[in-house]
This record gives sequence, structure tokens and C-alpha cells, in this order.
Amino acid sequence: MMSDSENLSAVTLENQITERFGLLLSQTQLAALLGRTTSGLRYSLSYPCDQQTRALKACGRKIGRRVYYPAMEIARIIIGPDVG
Repeated sequence: MMSDSENLSAVTLENQITERFGLLLSQTQLAALLGRTTSGLRYSLSYPCDQQTRALKACGRKIGRRVYYPAMEIARIIIGPDVG
């Protein structure tokens, strides 16, 4: 269960991500946010080896031929369950 401070930091991060990229991030935008190359991120998502990468892959939404990642879910994944 999330504490109030975790909730607040997730909302703050979500607002920052939304201001910069919008409500849905493309793989290119997600890679930029995480400080990765697009091809490196794509490889990690193809072969997820940790919980955070599995969560990122699971939150992807396919729209047409592309996959987008909701800013709200990205913020919660980045903050993680073990903050505080």
C-alpha cells in the first residue's frame, strides 16, 4: 500500500512527465526519460530481466502498430514500491 508521500511523489513525477511528453509516451520518449538509447530500451523490453522492466513492458498500450506508455503508470514504476 502506498503512503501519502509516495503518492505525492508519484503525482509530482507524473505531472513533470506529462508536461514534457504528454499523457502517452512513445518508446523514443520513454528511452529519453530513462536516459537510454531507443535500441537499448527496445532490447530490454524484449528480454526483461528485472521487475521494473517487466512492469514497463506490461504497461505498454498498443495503438495501431505502435506501443505507448501512460505517464501515470511510468511515474508509479519509476517511484517503485520500496520508496521511503
